[in-house]
Amino acid sequence: MDKETALGFLKLHQPMPNDDHLDHETISMYDDVRKYFLNNPDKDCLPLFLNSFGEYDGYGVYQLVEDVILKFEHEVVVEYLMESLRSHHNGVKYWCVQICASFPDVRLIPPLKNLLNDPNEDIRISVITALSMISDERAVQILMNHSEIEKTETVKSFLTELLHNKNK
Repeated sequence: MDKETALGFLKLHQPMPNDDHLDHETISMYDDVRKYFLNNPDKDCLPLFLNSFGEYDGYGVYQLVEDVILKFEHEVVVEYLMESLRSHHNGVKYWCVQICASFPDVRLIPPLKNLLNDPNEDIRISVITALSMISDERAVQILMNHSEIEKTETVKSFLTELLHNKNK
């Protein structure tokens, strides 16, 4: 594996197929690319990884991509996250929101706030978690306001419990 091959693979998979269309060979290559960049960090892979997530978990590989992302400076990752959070692909949104929790930053508040209205319940729960990691009164206020309008009981319950624990 070399940089050109690894980047080429990621460029062809923006995003990866959803799990129900993902074959072993493709996810295995994706994992090899992940391992390559884990050992050879290169900023060029950041936007490609952030926009590569298909729906579901990539047979357990997607959650491991965060180890690659953690190799880069906070500022750089946040800039790319702000772009990726605007994706129309559920997998990209979900996993990027997950990564936001490891990179709390006030600049992520606006795009995360927008995703609180996403129809996908899992994305909304992840947004709540990511916003709760940001030490800023605006994030707390957004969560409090959303607790009054959230209609899905699972999400509302999660949000209520999180706010209760935060106020302890």
